[in-house]
Parts: sequence; structure tokens; C-alpha cells
Amino acid sequence: MSNSKHTETDANVALTDSSPSGERNTDLADALKRAYCSLASGNTSELGPLYSDDVYFEDPSHGIQGKAALIERFHQLYSKVDSCNFKFHQTLDTGGEIFLAWTMILRQRGQSGEVIRVEGASFLKVRNNRIYYHRDYFDLGAFVYENVPMLGSIIKRIKQRLAN
Repeated sequence: MSNSKHTETDANVALTDSSPSGERNTDLADALKRAYCSLASGNTSELGPLYSDDVYFEDPSHGIQGKAALIERFHQLYSKVDSCNFKFHQTLDTGGEIFLAWTMILRQRGQSGEVIRVEGASFLKVRNNRIYYHRDYFDLGAFVYENVPMLGSIIKRIKQRLAN
């Protein structure tokens, strides 16, 4: 099994890897990156063709079974966002699995205008050129808890003390 490593600075960089079996996920990885970059505008229509009907999605806060439930969850989450952008830093594609390292930069509606940056990664399993397993890894504290007005300042002070 050959692994490919590709570093990227934005979602529009093309990959040139294929799996040993000849199955190419390059287009799927690129389409997923484009779909995620358009989520902030409320556009979830690009996600449907990328996922299998039985997809299982998990992140640090919850798990979801099924494409319809996943798309509805994304629609709910991103409808509360003024802006959201993903910068994809690295893609690893083995043919049956894709790993994406990313930074999400977002601004939620009704917030003080502060930009939230979250470093994370996605691990995807692919079958028949559709994603059937999607696991996101990120620091839930950096994403949620540190951005709650009073709680956030307490958590940031604790992190500063631990760093010293």
C-alpha cells in the first residue's frame, strides 16, 4: 500500500495520487474541500454526493449515523455562522482512507466579532468513491469553551499557568 503526502495552502490545490488498486480519491478529497469551504454560506448541497447513505460521522462532541442526519446537522451548525473558512494543510490518500489536516477560521453570528481558529484533522474511510466514515479531531475546548465569555477567560488563564 503506497501512501502519498501532499502539502497544500488552500482547498483548490489538486492532488495527483492514486491508490494501488487504481481507485482514485483525488477528486473526492478535492470535492470535499470545496464543499467545506462553501458551508458558511449555508450551502450543504455539495455534501450529499460525497457521502454514503449509511455514513457515520463523529467529532469530539457527538456522533451521527446517516447522510440525511449529517447534512441536517451541518445545516444547523453553519446557519449560525457569519463566516467560515478552511485552510487545508496536508492530505494523505491511501486509496481507501483519506486524512486531512486543516485550520478552521470562523465568526459566529451574534458574537463580539472575534475570530475563532481551530486546528484539526479529519480521517475518512472511502467505499465506492463515497465517504462512509468521517471522524474529526480537534480541541473542543478551543472551539467551544474558550469562546464562552466568562468561561473562556478562565480556561485561557488556566492554560497560561500550565504553560509556565
